[in-house]
Amino acid sequence: MMRIKILFLLIFFTSFLSVANENKVSKIDKLLTRYHQLEQFNGVALISYKGKVLFKKSYGKANFEWDINHTIEGKFKIASITKQFTAMLILQLVEQKKLKLDEKLIEYYPSYRADTGSKITIRQLLNHTSGLGNFFHLDGYKTVEARNPYTLDEFISKFCSEDLNFEPGTQFRYSNAGYTILGKVIEHVTGKPYSEVLTQQILKPLNMNNSGFNQQHSILNNRVTGYKRLLNRLEHPSFIDMSVPFSAGSMYSTAIDLYRWDRGLAEYKILSKPFTEVLYQVTEHRNYAAGWLVDNYPEARFGKALTRVHHGGMIPGFNANISRVLEDDTLVVLLDNTGGAPMTAITEKVLSIIYDKDYEEPELRLSQQLYKMIIEQGTSISIAWYKTFIAQHEGFSERQLIRFAYELVDANEQQAATAFLTLHAELNPKSIRAQKALNEIKQI
Repeated sequence: MMRIKILFLLIFFTSFLSVANENKVSKIDKLLTRYHQLEQFNGVALISYKGKVLFKKSYGKANFEWDINHTIEGKFKIASITKQFTAMLILQLVEQKKLKLDEKLIEYYPSYRADTGSKITIRQLLNHTSGLGNFFHLDGYKTVEARNPYTLDEFISKFCSEDLNFEPGTQFRYSNAGYTILGKVIEHVTGKPYSEVLTQQILKPLNMNNSGFNQQHSILNNRVTGYKRLLNRLEHPSFIDMSVPFSAGSMYSTAIDLYRWDRGLAEYKILSKPFTEVLYQVTEHRNYAAGWLVDNYPEARFGKALTRVHHGGMIPGFNANISRVLEDDTLVVLLDNTGGAPMTAITEKVLSIIYDKDYEEPELRLSQQLYKMIIEQGTSISIAWYKTFIAQHEGFSERQLIRFAYELVDANEQQAATAFLTLHAELNPKSIRAQKALNEIKQI
């Protein structure tokens, strides 16, 4: 009799979980469909819970010119998510006793600038406390983005070797230069190209057969095309030679392969537990560890904080986001090919559904609302509405407003662009950047 009761309870509990999961799947699909309808998500999503895939689906076009729909097998640029793979390779070398985290950079890259290379440690490169900058601001970098004429050593010498912004270990500053240097360290220690080490040490062991280092001139099945979304259309983004982001951002992958990556990490398939935990050890300066941001995620049902590790990636034409709740083996992967998708907001809402928490429904971005209003009701009404809005809510930042103004010019709404910049200049008379943008737009 007792066995029958236990069996009945198991059947009931299993059925209850199945219904609950079906309800969550329906809510997730409705959420992502709404984001797609609002032109804020165009791509692929995969969500797993307790290590099992709960949801995977694609939304929109992988190629708009050829009217090709996304599939779950689509290969996306994942940009800075590459950093966690680079961090993994470094930790593997540490576990193999070929590297020491607290050894100075100069020991593993002898030709690097000696005065700074003798101060920076490998650990500081991993957690962005090295003092190095981000190289985007340096003279000549924009030209190199489109066509990189340099070898790796030459690129590092020119763009990753500037004076330190602070004493290593004393502050945090996100640095692509630091992760580019880590790629060089991997090559120097192993004697092999970064792409080869990546394939041998991570991708093959985890059966990530649809991921790799982006060789843009090679033929790649299911390669997704990237786009830039403007107010009234899509266009192709600026071209970037993928040798430039290198070990800081040059990988491509699929949602399914990133699930395999998650399983490899959770099950310690390619790195022991003690060294895997180093990947999530943050510094006192920021919640950044080694290729992962780390924070607490409040689990609503039991009131306990869980550990969430996550990272985003952004490169012209693409957004990517991976978020993992470690104790529950929860994974959210989002891949988008129209640029500028609100990946953090979408991820937060998906997690809210999984953990039975309330969330706000998606809505048009402020720029979308205003553009729609300008088209339908004119500039004056739009300006009046925006004045009322910013009296009660946070409006555009200066950077966002300037971008919105130039997007309006692109959409042949120069009068509206001038009106919004004029309003901003009146409210912020000391704003030099906005005044400069206003002068430029008036001359167009």
